[in-house]
Order: sequence, then C-alpha cells, then structure tokens
Amino acid sequence: MTQTDHTLRPVQLQVNLAGAWKTVLQFDAGNVGASIDVQRAAEMLHAVAPVTSWRIATCDKVPVVLRHLARSTYGMWISRPESEEGNP
Repeated sequence: MTQTDHTLRPVQLQVNLAGAWKTVLQFDAGNVGASIDVQRAAEMLHAVAPVTSWRIATCDKVPVVLRHLARSTYGMWISRPESEEGNP
C-alpha cells in the first residue's frame, strides 16, 4: 500500500458461478484508484464469461452487499439501495 500498512475501509470482491459466493480479493474502498481498477477488471471478466455474477461487499461475517454486477444488471455495476443493505 502507499502510505499505510493497513486497510482503512476493507471490502471484498466476490464472484459466483453457481452456489456459494467466493472471495477473489480484499481491498481498501477508500482507495479510489484501486476501487476503479477492481471494478474494471470484474467488468472485463464478466464480458468474457457473462454467466458470472460479481459483487463488492463488506468483510463482515455476514457481508453487506454494496454493489453488484451480473447478467441481470446488463453488465453494469448497480449500487444497492440503503434499504437493502442488510439483505445480501
């Protein structure tokens, strides 16, 4: 990392092919550059394998979904409304 050795706003990128969600990586949501890069990478992977679903969620024991990308979102990132945050 650049200035610190810890993640200030830890979130995780997860993928789902079928069944359970799998964590691909964790990153700092406060790092705008990293957030953009992670989302672009997931978009590119989704483009070559549109059956995959992607989400960015908190690192809590029961993750809160912040954004998701899937065939149902036409390959675009959709932010979860605040009213749905407790329902991953």
